[in-house]
Amino acid sequence: MKQAMKTRFDSKKAYEYLEHLAVKIGPRLTGSEGEHKAARYIGKIFRSFGLKTRFQKYPCLTYANKKCTFEVQEGGRWRAIPATPIMLTTSTPPRGLEGEIHFAHTGDLEYFSPEMKGKIVMVCGNISADNRPRFLSYKPQALIVIEESIKEAPRRGGIGDENRKTYGNLPMAVIRHLDGLEIIKKGLRRARLTMINTDRKSHCLNVIGEKAGTDFADEIVVICGHYDSHMGISGATDNAAGTAIVMELARVLSQSPSRRTLRFIAFSGEETGLHGSTFYADELARQAARQKKKPAFRENVDKTECDRHRLTFNLDVHGCILGRNLATFSGVDDIGVSVQLLAKETGVFCKVEKKPMSSDGTPLAAVGIPNVQWARYGGTTEHYGHSDMDVIRYLSADALAEAGEFAERYLRRYVTDIPTFPFPREIPEDQNKQVKDYFTKAKFKMPGDLEAMKKEKKRPVRKKARRPRRK
Repeated sequence: MKQAMKTRFDSKKAYEYLEHLAVKIGPRLTGSEGEHKAARYIGKIFRSFGLKTRFQKYPCLTYANKKCTFEVQEGGRWRAIPATPIMLTTSTPPRGLEGEIHFAHTGDLEYFSPEMKGKIVMVCGNISADNRPRFLSYKPQALIVIEESIKEAPRRGGIGDENRKTYGNLPMAVIRHLDGLEIIKKGLRRARLTMINTDRKSHCLNVIGEKAGTDFADEIVVICGHYDSHMGISGATDNAAGTAIVMELARVLSQSPSRRTLRFIAFSGEETGLHGSTFYADELARQAARQKKKPAFRENVDKTECDRHRLTFNLDVHGCILGRNLATFSGVDDIGVSVQLLAKETGVFCKVEKKPMSSDGTPLAAVGIPNVQWARYGGTTEHYGHSDMDVIRYLSADALAEAGEFAERYLRRYVTDIPTFPFPREIPEDQNKQVKDYFTKAKFKMPGDLEAMKKEKKRPVRKKARRPRRK
C-alpha cells in the first residue's frame, strides 16, 4: 500500500497561534480594536515567513450593546431570562418595552396574524428574509427568537447593515431553547425587553501574505480562513482555529518552492455577512473590468487578475476534539473526487458535498473561482456555536493536526508540486445557480456585480432610525 506523503505541519505551533488569537487577543468583532489587533498579529507572523504581506482595507460598521435584559412576569413578579441582543436592530426606549407575549411558533407565514400588533412576538428559529415583510406588516412591538436547539448560552449575531430594511425598526433578542419552552409551557402572558444598541463607522482588514510561484507564477491559489468573531466571544473554533491552520500552512509551504503562487488570506467580516471575502471578490471584478477596457487587452489571450485565480482552499470551524469533518466544493466533480480519494488514502473520514458553504470560499466562487471548503462540525460545535461557550478548552492540537495535515497533503499534491493544474477554472451552470441562490436567499449583494457596486457608491447616507415610542 502506498504510504501518504510526510507532512511538516506542526500542530503545536498552530495551537500557539490559536491561543494568541482566542485567549490573548480575545473577541475580534468586525471593525473593533480586537479585530485590528488580530490583523496586525497575523501580518507580523506572515512577514516572519518571508511572505509579501499587505492589508486590504475596506469600510464597515462596528457595534456595541450597552444593555440587554429580557424579563417575564410570573406570579406578579418580574423574572430575568438570559438574552443576547441581535446587533444592528433597533434599541428600545431607555426604560424598555413592555407588552403581551404572542407566540408565532416557527415564524412561518401560517402563524402570522393581526393579533401580533403591539405585542412582543416570540418565534422558535429565524424568520426567513422572504417572510419578514408580512411579519412587519402586522406591526409587532419586538421580536424574541427562541433557539431551535438546546444550548447553554444563546448565540450571538446581527442582522447585517444590508438587512436593516427587511427587518425594519424592530428591537430583537435571542433566548435559550429551554427558557422559551418554559415560558410557552407555563402560558406566561407579559414580557419586558430593554435593549440599547450602538453602531459606528470603522474599517476592516483582510491580511494577505503571498509566496510567488516558480514555474507558473500566473496561477494563484488562495488558502484562507476568517479571523473575526462575534461580539464579546473568543471565537476559538469559529474561526481562530481555522486561521491558525492557515498560518501554520503558510509557515510550512513557504519553506519550499511552489510551482504556483500561494496567496494566504485571513479574511475579516465573515460573521457579519462574508464582507471581507466579498470585498476581495469585488476588487477582482473591478480590476478585470478595468483591464478589459484597455486597448491592448486581447480577449481569450490575456488574463485578468481574477482569471489567474485557479482554486480556493478555505478552512472554517476547526479544532474541536469531538466533531466530524465536512468538505464542500464548487467546481467540476473531479475536485470532490480528489478530496474523497485523499481522505480514503490517509484514513481521514470526511463527508464531501457539492454545494456552497456559508463561508469565505463562496464569494470567490461567485466570480468564477472553484473551491474546497473544509470544516469540522457536530460534536461540541452544536453546543456552543456563535455563543460565549466557543472557548479554547473544547479544542486540541491533535484536532488541528488532522485538518492541517490533510490540507498540506492536498495542496502539495494538487497545487505546489504538480506539473499541470488538474482542475479547469470552471464552475458548472447548476452550481452557479446554487451560488446565486445562496446570496439571493440571504439577501446579500452578489459578489462581482458591477452594477450593484455602482449603485452602492451612489447610495445616500443612512439616517438613524427613530426609537419607537414607549407605550
